[in-house]
Amino acid sequence: MIRRLDPALDADACDAIVRGLPAWFGDAGGIADCARAVRTENGLVAVEDGEVLGFITHGPRQGSAHEITWMAVRADRRGGGIGTALVAALVGRLPAGTRSLLVKTVSDRDGDPGPEYSQTRGFYLARGFMPVAELDIWGPENPCQVLARPISP
Repeated sequence: MIRRLDPALDADACDAIVRGLPAWFGDAGGIADCARAVRTENGLVAVEDGEVLGFITHGPRQGSAHEITWMAVRADRRGGGIGTALVAALVGRLPAGTRSLLVKTVSDRDGDPGPEYSQTRGFYLARGFMPVAELDIWGPENPCQVLARPISP
């Protein structure tokens, strides 16, 4: 079941998911930013038998764009469709007038930073996202790739 993220009920479980994915969430600043997001931003959680298995946080951006800010699925449940369900549920709940859904991840511009980020990029590419920009917002040693998915009006 996918439902709205309730910080009072779900934040600790989201934090535990992040702690269980050190290859993706190894930066202390990023972990803190994610913890803040699950407590302050809109989000969805995938729940089974009362247990949070994954989450996605999101928010509006400039113009008619909306952005996935954080997303993670529990390590032992990755590859089972939970991430796909979270993205689909978010797309189905986007505000009227949204024309694109954005997401940022680590770029392979300077060589592959690791298989985890290849998997992340592959996940989004398989769900209709396309690379649209390369940025140095996280520093030159950690290049950012912006991907966008068009949303039908």
